[in-house]
Amino acid sequence: MERIHIIGCGKFGYRALEYYAQKRDSQTLVLVDSDNDNLISGQKFLASANTPFSTSSLDAVDYLVALLEDSEALRNDWIIPTVPLHLAFAVLRRVSHRQRLPWTTLPLLPNLFTGERDEIYSSLADFLCPSDCPQPRTHCFHTGKKRDPSLLKLLARLDYRQSGEQGVKLSSLILPSTQIGPGLGGFPLRRLQRIISFVNDRCPGPLLFSTACRCHGVTNILGCR
Repeated sequence: MERIHIIGCGKFGYRALEYYAQKRDSQTLVLVDSDNDNLISGQKFLASANTPFSTSSLDAVDYLVALLEDSEALRNDWIIPTVPLHLAFAVLRRVSHRQRLPWTTLPLLPNLFTGERDEIYSSLADFLCPSDCPQPRTHCFHTGKKRDPSLLKLLARLDYRQSGEQGVKLSSLILPSTQIGPGLGGFPLRRLQRIISFVNDRCPGPLLFSTACRCHGVTNILGCR
């Protein structure tokens, strides 16, 4: 049976709970949050909606690292990351035993702002996106304007050199976030596992790593092996 792991039961995690409580498909929800109050709130909501679920109070990174070792989970399970950090990158760092690097300069990306863990957030939108956005493939849901290029393409083409113009261009790897419901994204666990294997086998040097959809993304620099 497919399991949906909602990692973080705060504001955005609650939106995911509401979405899946309405679906009533055959999947099972797993709520993950080290904050007991958040976890209890999520439990009460799903219990009142008669939605099957299980819970874990593990730290988000610890939980996802352990899940990557579960061959059954790698078949069909999905991850909905709603914690306030670049979760996929934190897991990649842990399993590759590599450090995150600071930005020497900021890259040319739209509507960019920085986070507390050397991450940068970028977006095609300079406004607050509506929560019911279905992320159309070719245009912005809010403005109706054509989306070309998408943020995924901008990140893939990103020319970033850590030591300035004469430095070596860093490769840019992207974990695509799939639109699951309005304002809600995630990825299959096996997608993350494939990227981690590729980095460990083929990428000994520093690189850019992003988790992104067509409009929004978060990027970090992973250090050398």
